Amino acid sequence: MRKFFNSEENKDIISGYLKMAYRFESESEFEKERNGHIINILTSMKDKPQEWDENTQFNISDTSSELRKSLTKNQLDSEKNEQLNIMMVILFSFYSEYQLYKPVETMEPYSTLKNFLKTNKDKFPENLSLYLDYIWNEMPSSILKFLMSNQDFATLRNFIEVKKEAALLKDLWDTEISQKKLVVDKLKASLESYKDGFNFVALYAGFKSLGDAKQKELNVATFFVLIIGAIIPSIIGLGFYHLANTKTHFQNIYDLIYFIPAAALSAVLIYYFRISLSNYNSLRAQKMQIELRKSLCQFIQEYSRYSSEISKESPGLLVKFEEVIFSNIMTSEDKIPSTFDGLEQIASLIKAVKTKGS
Repeated sequence: MRKFFNSEENKDIISGYLKMAYRFESESEFEKERNGHIINILTSMKDKPQEWDENTQFNISDTSSELRKSLTKNQLDSEKNEQLNIMMVILFSFYSEYQLYKPVETMEPYSTLKNFLKTNKDKFPENLSLYLDYIWNEMPSSILKFLMSNQDFATLRNFIEVKKEAALLKDLWDTEISQKKLVVDKLKASLESYKDGFNFVALYAGFKSLGDAKQKELNVATFFVLIIGAIIPSIIGLGFYHLANTKTHFQNIYDLIYFIPAAALSAVLIYYFRISLSNYNSLRAQKMQIELRKSLCQFIQEYSRYSSEISKESPGLLVKFEEVIFSNIMTSEDKIPSTFDGLEQIASLIKAVKTKGS
């Protein structure tokens, strides 16, 4: 942007001309009104130099030399009226461009000046009248051409082209982003299902590890139950075998004292058998419950989704199914027969016989 009005030298020139213009004598109403318009425009140029520089680049490029010449020319009384007419037309040229950048509501001073010049056009020399016609009719298009050839306008046009390309790219990117979003949403859903599945797989692995440990304990418990269960009848069998094949004849009940160690050993083994059997039953129940939980881990994820959907339509449809599936498949331990239940029944029978005999 070329600087003219904001130059310190030109500011001083305008201020000096204004001081002289205030002393101009007007011989007619035309001269008085003309001089008033000149003073008003120059005062605005002096007070707002930056704004005038920004809004009159065409006239600064085309007419600033004539304006400067008119401002600095020594005016003789014989030439004063002619020079003021030239000054008026030059200032009107600047003022016409200046008003192009102003809001519509600020047009009244310009309209007043324009009407004044049209009304008094015959009071200007022919060359100035022709220049006024140029200002009114052709200068706006010249300003437009000047702006379009200006580097700033070229930058603006480039910006518009870039904006169009950016809009096309944005539409393309939006479409691509939408497609990518669909893919990401699918991947997210897959990852969430994998996460849930992994959680149940990890839970299943934990139950499997616990089940393997319980299976080892169950194997050991089974081994002890079988061994003790085999030893007890063996001892009893050996006792009867010894009794049947001995040559000694028992005279009284005290001769059976030789069987006390075997009987005591059998009682101790029966006690440990009962403990081993109880431990075996407990481990087997734990093992079966672990197997149940492992089975639940394999279908619980899909079942929970299916159950939440079907329960909305038929709330009681799965009640019986859940009672069967999720119920304990083992009977309670208090229903398992005790090892000594048979012996207690035999003791009760002997006691009843003795009562009747007495």
